[in-house]
Amino acid sequence: MSAAEIVDPTRSPASSRQKVLQFLGPIVGVLLVIAAIIAISLHNYRTTRQGAIALSSDLLRSQQKYVTEEVRNYLSPASDSASIAPDMFGSPLTDASPDSFMLYGRSMLAHMPQVDSFYLASDQGQFWMVTRHGKDYEQTHFQVENGHEVYRHTYVDQNGTYLGTAFDPADKYDVTARPWFQGAIKRIGRGDGALYWTNPYAYLAAREFTITASIAFPMKDGHHAVFATNISLNRLTSFLNELQVGRSGRAVIVDMKGQIIAGHNMGEDGAEPSFDPAHMQLDPKTQPVFIRALNTFRVKGPGPGLVTARNKNYVTIAATLPFVHRRWVLLLNAPENDFSDFAVTARRQNLWFSALVVGLASLLALGLIIQGRRIERLRKRLEVGREQMRAENASLYEIASTPDLFEASHDVPILTEALAARTGSRRASLWRLLPDGERLLCEDAFDPVRDVHSTGIEITKREHSKLFDALMEGHSLFIEDARQDERSQNFQRIIMRSVEAKSLVFHPVMRGHQAVGVIVLEDPSRADAMEHIVAIVSSVVALRFSQALDQGDQQAGARPSVSHELKDTRYDEGFLLPPGSGVQDGVVPSGIYPQVPVMVISFADPYAMDSHSAERAMKVVSSLSEDIQRIARETGLFSVQVVSNRLVLVGGCSQEPDPGAVLRLADAAVSIREACLSLLASVDIDPVFRVGIDVGPVMAAMLGKEPSVFNLWGEAINVAELLAASAPDAGTIQVSEQAYLQLREHFLFRARGMFYLPNSGVTRSFILAGRR
Repeated sequence: MSAAEIVDPTRSPASSRQKVLQFLGPIVGVLLVIAAIIAISLHNYRTTRQGAIALSSDLLRSQQKYVTEEVRNYLSPASDSASIAPDMFGSPLTDASPDSFMLYGRSMLAHMPQVDSFYLASDQGQFWMVTRHGKDYEQTHFQVENGHEVYRHTYVDQNGTYLGTAFDPADKYDVTARPWFQGAIKRIGRGDGALYWTNPYAYLAAREFTITASIAFPMKDGHHAVFATNISLNRLTSFLNELQVGRSGRAVIVDMKGQIIAGHNMGEDGAEPSFDPAHMQLDPKTQPVFIRALNTFRVKGPGPGLVTARNKNYVTIAATLPFVHRRWVLLLNAPENDFSDFAVTARRQNLWFSALVVGLASLLALGLIIQGRRIERLRKRLEVGREQMRAENASLYEIASTPDLFEASHDVPILTEALAARTGSRRASLWRLLPDGERLLCEDAFDPVRDVHSTGIEITKREHSKLFDALMEGHSLFIEDARQDERSQNFQRIIMRSVEAKSLVFHPVMRGHQAVGVIVLEDPSRADAMEHIVAIVSSVVALRFSQALDQGDQQAGARPSVSHELKDTRYDEGFLLPPGSGVQDGVVPSGIYPQVPVMVISFADPYAMDSHSAERAMKVVSSLSEDIQRIARETGLFSVQVVSNRLVLVGGCSQEPDPGAVLRLADAAVSIREACLSLLASVDIDPVFRVGIDVGPVMAAMLGKEPSVFNLWGEAINVAELLAASAPDAGTIQVSEQAYLQLREHFLFRARGMFYLPNSGVTRSFILAGRR
């Protein structure tokens, strides 16, 4: 069954509903207030916006009529001139300059600034032009001089007084091929009006855009003449650019294809005007509003509209300019907020008032929710306290009901299990201070993740002096990062690293003012629930450790002496300590030895990925071998032989059982374990060794000749090797039942359990912790 399907029968549905209502009630109330305010604000905003759009459309329509009239007036000189041209210039043209044309042109140029020049031409190739020349005027006549076609320029003032002359080559100029001439000729006889308008074109010399309006009419001699008026669009563009449409609106005149007639050098982004003949079309990047307004005009025709561009709303209006032969469109646009600032201001004020009301309602709802949550947290805190009290009472009852609770010789795993369960620790352990005051022995360590107990690890004051100082002073320590704190760095490397623990609680166990042990918690997650259970377990452990300490003091004088005599030997092939015990005249007798204590130390196979790592590993191996060799000599072992990644240590080898040999071997095992742990921790390497000890029969013989090698094999060596391979944790010493029976009076042990020996059956094994 999944966790989601499990139902707690003690949970009250009414209580759950009350919690939901307590939390959701104020929120729903505030949401209703917000919804009502939003609905009213939206209604007011829409009403105001529609009024603002209608008002802006009316304003734009008025503006459009004004602009249309202004454009009509701007272009009226062309139509007015066209209406009188047939009457004024109907007489046949000669090569002489027509004075009436020149006078008319000068007069119109003086009073019509938008007019750039006037043309008069005939289908016989005759051509005259009047234009401005600074403050005076230039009269140009196309003629043939000395066999060359030239433009003869005559400069005169307003009254026609001669000021000078010049000429330019005509380069076979044919006036009848010009667009304005041919366009006017083709419109003769049409009923839609005889005036012809050219497309706007750039006059680069004057940096102007110009449009030409021309009309053709018959002369009295039967030929046709064309009268043309050139109007500069730059002034029309300036007029459109200066036109005030709202606050930031714009205007432009285009044809149906999007070609700009006037206003093209105005960018909607407020850029400065520029003269660029290549860009005569509406630009989608800078003029998206005009493009959308023109598209709307193409579909719906003239009138106001509303378009969106650049995340803004624009009010637009499009109108035709019907007084030219092709359809020109006047486009005006202005941001909607130019005409609806009052609506925006009113909406902003409404929003402020609404936000104030919502804020007050939210504060009220928040106060109700906070008050409800406080009550709920208080209730939960009381419930957690009661639950914690019930759990502590259950743990206390379980501890109190444990048989032989205060007997130091009886294991009580419930103590570390209760500590780990109540504090959420990664591992909980009990350490007893040995009678010499220089060592702490792990009586029991419980790992709840693997659900295993371990024991037998020993730490010394020499390696952990600051922790021992805190223990002797009775100071509890809580260290957040044991790797960084100098008081616990060695402890973290040797002990805590195996479970990857980081934080450490170090709580001394006191008997009166005397320290007898310590409680260690690694990575506790419930510090608030730690005080009571630690105090309970500390009281029980103090009585147990005090009893063990008293027993140790009584037995201190009964410890037998251990012989550390070092025998002479001359067999050194493969041995750190060559065989020495039992040598007769330099010869080790072959045969069966019934009671030989044997210890096997098995190291993990070293493997280096590079030469640097290999060199570092070899230095560690060399240091370990020197320490083991030294300890073997100091404790008086019989031999130490290296076999691949294993060491075989023999306490003694004699036909008669030697009780001191197994004691020497056990002393060496404890010393070697401490030396290995210290050395590996100093180079930041995990413990990579396990130890097995057995006492039993072996066979000994000299193998080979010159040189001869002393060799041992048999049941004791095989059992010791199996015990080392099956040790529960790295750095532990596992001994057989036969060895335990000979060492139990002098060393501390913890029962490991049943152990299977091939070809022999099931026996018991034990973990050696240290000296009593």
